[in-house]
Amino acid sequence: MNWPRSAGRDERAARPWFRQAPAATALTLLCLLAACAPGPALPESELTPTGVIGRPALSATRNATPAPEDSAPAEPAALQKPTNQEATPVVEVEDDPAEEAPLAPPGTPGIRPADALLQRPAELPAALAPGNGSEEETEWRPPPMAVPHALHPDDHYWLARPIASGQRNYDLEWYPYGNRPVRQSALPYRVHRGMDFPNSTGTPVFAGSSGTVVWAGPLRSNRDGVNYYGNTVVIQHDWQWLGEDVYTLYAHTLELFVAEGDRVRQGQLIAGVGASGEVSGPHLHLEVRVGENNYSSTRNPALWLAPYEGWGTLAGRFMDDRGRVIHGASVTVTPVDIDSGFDAPIRRQRTYPLDGINPDDIWQENFVVADLPAGEYQVVLSTAGQVFRRNVFIQPGQTNYIILQADFRWNPTATPIPTATPTATPLPTVTETPGS
Repeated sequence: MNWPRSAGRDERAARPWFRQAPAATALTLLCLLAACAPGPALPESELTPTGVIGRPALSATRNATPAPEDSAPAEPAALQKPTNQEATPVVEVEDDPAEEAPLAPPGTPGIRPADALLQRPAELPAALAPGNGSEEETEWRPPPMAVPHALHPDDHYWLARPIASGQRNYDLEWYPYGNRPVRQSALPYRVHRGMDFPNSTGTPVFAGSSGTVVWAGPLRSNRDGVNYYGNTVVIQHDWQWLGEDVYTLYAHTLELFVAEGDRVRQGQLIAGVGASGEVSGPHLHLEVRVGENNYSSTRNPALWLAPYEGWGTLAGRFMDDRGRVIHGASVTVTPVDIDSGFDAPIRRQRTYPLDGINPDDIWQENFVVADLPAGEYQVVLSTAGQVFRRNVFIQPGQTNYIILQADFRWNPTATPIPTATPTATPLPTVTETPGS
């Protein structure tokens, strides 16, 4: 199989995206035209500021110097609009507003990934024990598309799903990459750096692509020595992305069928699903790492795993009036007109948080909603009482990208500075008058 090489990708990145692949360009333009079509009329009381659908501004210089924080980056022509700086509201936003509705109802079966470090499995409430991944709990999905796959030159769906069809080979929608679940039980979940696939113990785990095993065994933290990931396989793939190495990590396995130094091919059995490490139930934790094999180099796996036949991926960038991404905003994706024979659910999550979550090197997204049957959806983004709606049409087999720009200036709420311990005010003394 002739895998894409980084040199070819770099040559395409140096050309405008609309000249890179005529067939994909035509399909993309159709997607944008369909996505820009106006949605159903809303009552005047529900009208909200609208955004702009478009594509990310791509740069041929990968290591360009970022714009200073106080200066607005250059906007694509489609985003230019007159502004009144004096009248522009400044919205203070909490990272995780308490008034937001939970993304998963109380009592939903859940699991704790390797990077949720604050609570031991034995301390989790019994109501939060994970499902066993049986077929009765697995919703039907069509077969994934063959890899490598890229209808658009900026797509890189080069990884096969690590779990076979017929098992749960889609992740926990309420705990996607770059999110922590909001629960009434206030569990100490950390922001997710990968995707989780709950399945029965022993479910086969397959290599997403060919490469060399660079780690096979318990993976302990270099910070405190705890084996959070459990039995883990890390594969360095034999192709690169934008001139950098790509790794996939498969954690919490029951047993390993490969050893360090082994050469593996796509689809080869490498492990079985387990509950090793710091988890509360059997599942596979998958990470994609670009450049270096470490925790801080992860990318969203949803932009690497091949979509299902007839399904697509939604990625987007939610920005303020200066082009700065808005962190922690609520994202709700509701089906409007889906003709796939699948009852598509409403999907809820948040945009990526302020620190530590890497966007894709090309898309520069701050949210991704994976595995959507093709059709029309309404996307609602909200933060600090501001609500923005946009209807989009998901084309199958590709990343469908939207840019939505708000009309306010966003500033995250500053962390309060601790105050000195207050001194109690002394109570006045009362002098009794003799004879009173």
